[in-house]
Amino acid sequence: MRAVPTTGPIVIGVLYPPVWFGGDAAITAAAATVEAIDPRIEVVVETYDEGQYQRTLRGSPAGIEAARAAAPELTDAQRAMFARVHAVIAIDLPFDVATIAPDLAWVQGVGAGTAQLETAGLAEAAITLTSAAGTNAVGIAEFVVGRVLEERKRFAELRAHQVRHDWQMLTGTELAGATVGLIGFGAINAAVARRLRGFDVSILACRRSAKPGDSAPDVDELYPTDRMHEMLGRCDTVVAAVPENPATIGLMDAAAFAAMAPGSFFVNVGRGTLVDEPALIDALERGHLRGAALDVASQEPLPPDHPLWDAPNLSLSYHCSTSPGAMAGNLQRLWAENARRWVAGEDLVNVVVG
Repeated sequence: MRAVPTTGPIVIGVLYPPVWFGGDAAITAAAATVEAIDPRIEVVVETYDEGQYQRTLRGSPAGIEAARAAAPELTDAQRAMFARVHAVIAIDLPFDVATIAPDLAWVQGVGAGTAQLETAGLAEAAITLTSAAGTNAVGIAEFVVGRVLEERKRFAELRAHQVRHDWQMLTGTELAGATVGLIGFGAINAAVARRLRGFDVSILACRRSAKPGDSAPDVDELYPTDRMHEMLGRCDTVVAAVPENPATIGLMDAAAFAAMAPGSFFVNVGRGTLVDEPALIDALERGHLRGAALDVASQEPLPPDHPLWDAPNLSLSYHCSTSPGAMAGNLQRLWAENARRWVAGEDLVNVVVG
């Protein structure tokens, strides 16, 4: 772990695009809050945004070389910023960032997933990385509940009949009494569990660290990852919210979908690489699953000719299940708190590397 500078200014760069941070006024206010922590702190704003497609490539081991080949050239302003910074808040970083930012000691990520940032060589350079896990958990959890209710109550079909001026009684099913399985139990699925508990459902969760006898709030039973298929077979609705890493890529494959109960419903709001998409499409086409909802895909943006667009009983959204206004405020507060802790030499929140 690299140390905080003891002399001279402490330069913190804002690389996150201003529009996602709440706009220029929000960045100015957040920067003032951070600069007030210590008179040595200087916040500089210089956006570095590689785009979602490049981000997705960098998140997958198979895409690293292609991502390197497509890496954007730094502008003079970006190079000048990286040459000075000791810390940044960022969604993207150049490969081998330590060579262009020799004093960089801490990176605050802006999402729960940090795979694309980790490929910048942070661990190798002893640069600390913290995630923003939890900052968008409530918004995404509400989105999940909406998708589950939409499917249960047949809202999309009702709307389609309204558009056609076709008066026809379409009745849905109760959520009460259902068994919901959660793949991953971080901040997002913990928030999902809290909200679904009020619908009188049974909640099972699969967590990598689960051991016999472990428990968790709002969860009836915890399963370790090696028993995930067993859990899937007991559920009529499954919600996945896991980060991208080598252990999760392709975890929901043909065998996993076959293990799901016939007629069950699948939701993914984590990372698209969790899902073997041809296997999901096959399960939908065969009717083994009654439906699915994806907010993420293995390729983002999703190409217009991708078969997911036309898969039966599949609801797509476009990595937009969060609530930006609430997330921006939560992110700003987390960044300020971690900046205070970093300067004071205290433990940081959500450490991923370091």
